[in-house]
Amino acid sequence: MRVLIVEPHASGHHASYLRWIVKGAHARRWRVVIATSRAALSHPSLGCLSTDCGDVELHLIADLPIDGGPAVRKHRLIRRELLYWKAFKRAAAEVSRQSPIDAVILPYIDYCFHALAILGSPFRGLPWCGISMRLRLDIDESRSAPRSPSGLKWRLARRILGGKTLRMLFSINPSVQDMPSGWCSPALSSKLRYVCEPAEFHPAGGRDEARTALGIDAGKIAILAFGVIDERKGIDSLLNALVSHEDLENYVVILAGRQSAGVRNQLRIAPGADLESSNRLIVMDRFLTDIEQNALFTAADVAWLGYRNHIYMSGVLVLAGRAGMPVLGTRHGEIGRLIAKYGLGLSVSVDRPAELTAALLEMRDARTRTEMGQRARTAFAGHTAENFAAEILDAIRCQESISDSKPP
Repeated sequence: MRVLIVEPHASGHHASYLRWIVKGAHARRWRVVIATSRAALSHPSLGCLSTDCGDVELHLIADLPIDGGPAVRKHRLIRRELLYWKAFKRAAAEVSRQSPIDAVILPYIDYCFHALAILGSPFRGLPWCGISMRLRLDIDESRSAPRSPSGLKWRLARRILGGKTLRMLFSINPSVQDMPSGWCSPALSSKLRYVCEPAEFHPAGGRDEARTALGIDAGKIAILAFGVIDERKGIDSLLNALVSHEDLENYVVILAGRQSAGVRNQLRIAPGADLESSNRLIVMDRFLTDIEQNALFTAADVAWLGYRNHIYMSGVLVLAGRAGMPVLGTRHGEIGRLIAKYGLGLSVSVDRPAELTAALLEMRDARTRTEMGQRARTAFAGHTAENFAAEILDAIRCQESISDSKPP
């Protein structure tokens, strides 16, 4: 079985998804080709692939859009998605010319979700599956019911599901499990599946040791913001809240992950500068290794998920749960629904200072944090990298018997 995995970038979820799927395929003794960019190969999270899976083939993708993140303006979206679609098509064709491919995995189909719906698969008749981080149900929280299926996203999703070569369209957002049966035909809905967002956590020695290494004093409550640290993470609201009330002086903030220029500017002025001068702000403005990540989630007390305009699932939420850590997060979207459903922590409207301050005050109680953390660990016990990879690879396993029958 020779599988092509197309992942041009390595920020956020991307490197982890790629690494876990590659390791899963390697364990099955499948041959793996990774189509990616030169920049992605320099990411520390991908450094282990050459060591753990030495027979992986690499194919460099050229002519990618310069900006790999969300489109700033809608008029750029179509052009950017078309560039991705064409680049993926070219990569699959080039790899196929070297040796036949049995299936393609697209760990992040949101690069070209609209283009896939309009133009179809770029993989020239090859079976494929993909993962969407953005396909979800728009839940009317007042009625706890999905809104109309006639929105653009779901019309496009049905077109993708109708593709003859698509084996499975996965979504990491739990709300897709609540899709009403009338939204899709049985044939289409059978190709849409929720896959649990995975996380790996391995305790990094003792908690006291991890806290000492970070310079966290005994009796302090460490609240951790992890991942890409940009304006949507609501860091300004958190910092403002912590300097607004004298009973919150025992909080220490850890900002761990590559920061945007806007956040760096925020930290140079009050309240960020004030917190840093009083040793209440720890900044790690870079990509973190797995060892550093484990140490952070061993040392911290609360995970911050007070994101703005983020209605999708969060890997940090799962990672916190795997570490048995409570969260303080947004009330909206997938994060808010899961916090409420499982009692994982407290949810707030991030831009309501009084509400945020009250939640921070409540989180000071160690027993409350422990109970929430235990519920979180139970809720996410099955969200392992191994289970995630198995779900994806099983979707294309039916091609394996075909591959085995081919002459070498």
